[in-house]
Amino acid sequence: MTEKAAQNFIDAYETARAVLPGADGWLARRRAAAIEAFAGAGLPHRRLEEWKYTDLRQTLDKAGFAPAPAHKGAVVLPETASASAFSALDRHVLVFVNGRYRADLSKAARLPKGVELRGLADVLTEQWAKDLLERRFDEARQAEQVVDLNTALMSDGMCLRIRKGVKLDKPVHLLFFAADDGASHTRNLVLLEEGAEGTILESHVGEAASFADIVTDVVLGNGARLDHVKLQDESANAVHLATLRGEVGAEARLSSFTLTLGCGVSRGQSFIRFAGEGAEAQVNGAYALRAKQHADQFCVVDHAVPRCASNTVFKGVLDGQSEGVFQGKVIVRPDAQKTDGRQMTQALLLSRDAAMNAKPELEIYADDVQCAHGSTVGELSKDALFYLRSRGIPEAEARRLLVLAFLDDVIALAPHEEAREILRGLVSGWFEEASI
Repeated sequence: MTEKAAQNFIDAYETARAVLPGADGWLARRRAAAIEAFAGAGLPHRRLEEWKYTDLRQTLDKAGFAPAPAHKGAVVLPETASASAFSALDRHVLVFVNGRYRADLSKAARLPKGVELRGLADVLTEQWAKDLLERRFDEARQAEQVVDLNTALMSDGMCLRIRKGVKLDKPVHLLFFAADDGASHTRNLVLLEEGAEGTILESHVGEAASFADIVTDVVLGNGARLDHVKLQDESANAVHLATLRGEVGAEARLSSFTLTLGCGVSRGQSFIRFAGEGAEAQVNGAYALRAKQHADQFCVVDHAVPRCASNTVFKGVLDGQSEGVFQGKVIVRPDAQKTDGRQMTQALLLSRDAAMNAKPELEIYADDVQCAHGSTVGELSKDALFYLRSRGIPEAEARRLLVLAFLDDVIALAPHEEAREILRGLVSGWFEEASI
């Protein structure tokens, strides 16, 4: 018997398939195959090893999200620091409301020659988008159930293509705003050709009871460079599921950073595969949780070719009854000699009721490699607190300074300098409301 939430999504597909983008061609066949596979597998649950700490099936069964409506007219963003983050930066802006691209609210004019930036529905008929989507569909399948769900129901998204040797003049900012209760399904395509460079800023805000289902496919050609900074600060009644699938060509570099502040339940997944020698990937992040928030970070880096380097660092602080999760795996294939793959997760528990689950792994089939992983979970140092208090600093301020210093090490890894300072300010503001 199909669980309630999965059946709701299947019913939503049957209702909407005639009006979904690409309903009359190759994509319609892909959608039909995806929903059939999803119906057979259902939503992930704790009996699956990769989901042992996050029961998405139970979460969505309880929430019972219906499809989010297509919001018309103006929108009013919450009066929060996260909602206005990045607004002072010179950037191209694409706004998505309830998961749908709003050209009337966006600002992406005067792009450099060789840069294409549009909504997903506008490019599905173009050959490059078709080729990229089909190639990603046909590759070794990762996170099968949730990607199938997204493929079947994706209604919109962002497509960024940067031609060979072109450098994007300023960052692209993707602003996702949940204006109404309900589920949205978004697919982003990012293609950087040989030697291209670009920066993507991404923020998710809103006060609605929402389910954001996002899949981002990134393909970097040889020597390409992509920097990615993501901010997630949604309501306590929101569920956020994001999957990043990256293919990194020879001598290319992918640097991604995520700051998680808000959301009831969130799961961020990264699947990175090296497709050429000399490539590099940085997948890092920070989180600050309170109340009953649950945040799960899952990262797999596949060293399929020799002489590539990867580094993954996630650090977080947990207050109240919040729960953090880090699961990571570095895979080194038999011919991937000279690999350098590292993972580290560290967490500070600010409350006796907070919890952290960590499971970093190495899967190595080559012998000439440098790989390491580690995990630490603890409380604030009493000696450090005593040192600061002995110099006249009040206890609350001393605790705040120590926690900020703890997170600052990883925030320093965010790949955009101005965005990095904005993230520091948001973290500092979070502590004004925390019970530390």
